[in-house]
Amino acid sequence: MKRGGVKTVDFYFGLSSRYSYLAHTQIDAIARRTGATFVWKPLFSPDMMNRRGQNPFAVAPPSGAYDVDYRLRDVRRWAAHYGIPYHEIDGRLEGDRRLFSLAAVAGAALGKAEEMSRAIFAALFQSERRTLTDLELVELAVATGLDAAAYAQALTAPETEALHDSHIDEAIAAGAFGVPTFVCKGNLWFGNDRLVLMEEWLSTSR
Repeated sequence: MKRGGVKTVDFYFGLSSRYSYLAHTQIDAIARRTGATFVWKPLFSPDMMNRRGQNPFAVAPPSGAYDVDYRLRDVRRWAAHYGIPYHEIDGRLEGDRRLFSLAAVAGAALGKAEEMSRAIFAALFQSERRTLTDLELVELAVATGLDAAAYAQALTAPETEALHDSHIDEAIAAGAFGVPTFVCKGNLWFGNDRLVLMEEWLSTSR
């Protein structure tokens, strides 16, 4: 049962992050059950990790938890648990994955962070497409209600890079070291598997 006032949760996530994809599918239900409001803040997690000087994917896996085969099995199990579609992007999706996160940031710059992020997640993980071109991104944006020309301009605008940098700065300042990360009132939860703990806190804390 929810107690106290409405809580705002900053949601830091990457668009090519498997666990961010999993977590984003659960947010609506958590918001309904707890009354919390989620603020979507897309970023490219390797940029954040490199800025921190701690990127576990840039070196040999530091533990079995980062083993590629283990993570793929784990993600598929979570997707089955949630009852959601999942198509692995490694070995299939072509292109610069940083651009996918910046495409979501462009949506955020135009007031459609959640809608654009959901559309990109679906395109990446719920289909078997091999590419996601600028034209296809504009088409996704139009489907969310954005103006095609405004979005096309935002894709390469300096303001979009600046907003992306601000998301990274905020995340690092809050203590984030990977994605997905959720932050509320100085409390931080990292990972799809911590959603249950976050929801418990949102439901019971004042």
